Amino acid sequence: MLPMLTCATLQSFLPPSINPHHYNNNPPQILHSSSKIVTPNVKKFKPIQANTKQSLFLYNLYLQMYANSGFMDEAQKLFDEMPDRTLVSWTILMSGYARHGPKTETLVVFQKMVLNNGFKAIQPDSFVYGIVLRACSSLEYLDYGREIHCRVLKTDGLMDSFVENALVMMYSSCGSIKDSARVFDGILQPNVVSWSSMFNGYVQNGLEEEGLRFFCMMIKAGIEPDVFAFSMVFGACATLGCFDFGIQVHCCLIKMGFCSSLYLQNSLMDFYAKCGDSSSLEKVFHEMPERNLVSWNTIIKGLVSNHQNWDALRLFRIMMNEALYCDDYTLPSVIQAITGVGALSQGREVHAYVIRAGLESNVFVVNCLLDMYTACIDHESPNPLREVPMKIFCQLNGKQCDEFIFANILKFCSLQFDLETGKSIHSQIIKQDMQSDPLVASSLIDMYSKCSIPNAALTIFTRIQLCHGEISSKAAGHILNSCANLVLLNVGRQIQGYATKRGLLSDPCACNSLIRMYSKGGQIADAAQAFNSMIEKNSDSWTSLISANVNYGHSSEAIQLFTLMCKIHKSPNSVTFRSALKAYAQMGLVSEAFNLLISMEKNYDIEPMIEHYSCIVEVLGRAGMFEEAKEFINRVFKLEPVPNAWKILLSGCRIRGDMSIAKYIAEKLVELEPTDVTAKLLLQQVLLTQGNWDNATKMKTNCNSPRSSSSWIEVRNKVYEFVSDQVPEEAISTKLSEIERTMKELGYVADRNHLLHNAEEEEYAGPGLHHTEMKALAFGLLSLAPGVPIRIMKNVRMCGDCHSACKFMSTFLGRDLVVKDSCKYHNFSNGKCSCKNAW
Repeated sequence: MLPMLTCATLQSFLPPSINPHHYNNNPPQILHSSSKIVTPNVKKFKPIQANTKQSLFLYNLYLQMYANSGFMDEAQKLFDEMPDRTLVSWTILMSGYARHGPKTETLVVFQKMVLNNGFKAIQPDSFVYGIVLRACSSLEYLDYGREIHCRVLKTDGLMDSFVENALVMMYSSCGSIKDSARVFDGILQPNVVSWSSMFNGYVQNGLEEEGLRFFCMMIKAGIEPDVFAFSMVFGACATLGCFDFGIQVHCCLIKMGFCSSLYLQNSLMDFYAKCGDSSSLEKVFHEMPERNLVSWNTIIKGLVSNHQNWDALRLFRIMMNEALYCDDYTLPSVIQAITGVGALSQGREVHAYVIRAGLESNVFVVNCLLDMYTACIDHESPNPLREVPMKIFCQLNGKQCDEFIFANILKFCSLQFDLETGKSIHSQIIKQDMQSDPLVASSLIDMYSKCSIPNAALTIFTRIQLCHGEISSKAAGHILNSCANLVLLNVGRQIQGYATKRGLLSDPCACNSLIRMYSKGGQIADAAQAFNSMIEKNSDSWTSLISANVNYGHSSEAIQLFTLMCKIHKSPNSVTFRSALKAYAQMGLVSEAFNLLISMEKNYDIEPMIEHYSCIVEVLGRAGMFEEAKEFINRVFKLEPVPNAWKILLSGCRIRGDMSIAKYIAEKLVELEPTDVTAKLLLQQVLLTQGNWDNATKMKTNCNSPRSSSSWIEVRNKVYEFVSDQVPEEAISTKLSEIERTMKELGYVADRNHLLHNAEEEEYAGPGLHHTEMKALAFGLLSLAPGVPIRIMKNVRMCGDCHSACKFMSTFLGRDLVVKDSCKYHNFSNGKCSCKNAW
């Protein structure tokens, strides 16, 4: 038994190097791991040899202090200076390395202990074996763990519950769940730790269903689960979507009196959030007796994931009023909510907070900020905020950029048609040797194709094939998405062949990308075939095909798919509802569209956003209800005018030919966007149509020339571009003349009443056959085999003259014509267009 030690007695044993009096009555703080301290110089430690037991006790005491505080360098130095070491000394050092790292040192120290290393032989006990096995778990050293297991089996009396539980955990952490189960089955009387370790092993290895069965066995065996076991159950239920089982466990938790556990309440909220039960999520939150930052983060993230963005922002405001701070886990969720509702002004406030909190270099926060600005900025009109994303990106100096940062900034460049900046970012990607990353490469393909350099996109894909012997299903999905346009369709087919051979299209995400690629590539039948061939269809699969049918004017098919989707309980999301509303607009079903808008929030807890209200404007416009549409816009968008809503209504005027409403809308657009050239051109065309030549002439002097148009066509894996000021080759001119003669012989008469459809095209200079898509069409007829569809992509809205001409040509050319302009897909076949003359 150790003698009672007073302060004076204790100080008499201290060596001069760590005597408190040597620090002027201010001893070093060695117990607080978060403080910045000056540790004693352990090299000068020369203990008094008068009392060996007390000296060894003090060595172990200070060794324990260093190890507990995480100062493992100082602990190792002190350990090396010890004249003698007991099992306690070795255990303290190994335990310190196991907790604070590096964990490999735990095994190194164990090896030194069992190999004698100049000291007397020391036999490890069960506690030491438990520490070493837990280090093997963290390092996933299965073979070393097996050796320890064999060593324990050779030593009688050391296989106690501590070692058994450590073995269960070691095998499961190393992925050998069968060995873990064998060890568990060999335990005579497994306790709650044994059961929880085995249950955790199943969940950790992705066997949640087996884990829940094991949990039921645990309950039947009369073992009362602890907080840790309950939290794992909720996690497994959330992963599997076992909502009913999770509710039963919640009831069991209440009966057992665990409701006061803050850790469990947070796990319970996460379960309800992932299962989509927002009402239960909020109920648990509001009934919590106490909350921490994790609680606030969990409910905010849960609401965002369930599309209740405004509720999430409201709680964030309350949180900041109460706590006055948040962390880098809160901000990404909040910024995602802001992105979802398009609240750019609130986003700028959060951005200011990010700067004040010094989080501008946090990769996760920066990613969300870039995504917010990209989604919320109006890319079609001048906006001073366009410079902000590049400033955010430049602050990182390229040193902390990951693949997601590069993907986001490249997406911004593609929407801005900013080729020069995109090239600059491409050079940074090459310097950081990230050009072969599938996500980065697919973003580059998308940027170059949208910035009218499709040949560069083809080159990048070729390099991907050379750099990657194997491409994952996720990577294949990214690349398929980047090929989702007419000119890269053949490249997408090559990727599909590659993915099919390697079984990558069994993944729903990759197959969804295939649906989008075909739908945006003018092949709605192939998109439907890809959908029908899917073994497992998720909500995104249904949404992709519904959107494709809407884009091609197949509104009734889209509504049928939407109805079936809801019938089989595949939850529609915000994008699904937008497509369904567009389908109702195409069919002129006003009351059905309003009922669907109401059901979004009432039945599905999805708050309508600007894009959904804009669809209602389209519904009213196409139905000719212009006065109701004007009233709806002024009422819904009263606080924040949305020019795009008026542009959508103008589309209805194009269809109906109502010039008085068109004039009102054009004047409204000029008022909202005085620098927008297209708005002024629209007003000029309206005035010309009304015969108001004087005012039209005045408008013309204030307008710059419209942007030059370009069209692209892909022939045998090479993309050809035709621009508005380009003089066509002789063969193309001859082919155009031949087509024009044929059309006249067949009785074609050009329709000149297309002024509102021509505002974005270059100055009218003769027949529509001189526009860029016609040059591309003639080249396609000369280069492609008879019967092969001709697919053309155009960067501005297709003019009315060309639209009429293409409909007529599809009656005698013997092939389908597909033109994708800046607004619509036009699939011309047998004298009709898929857009039904509404574009």
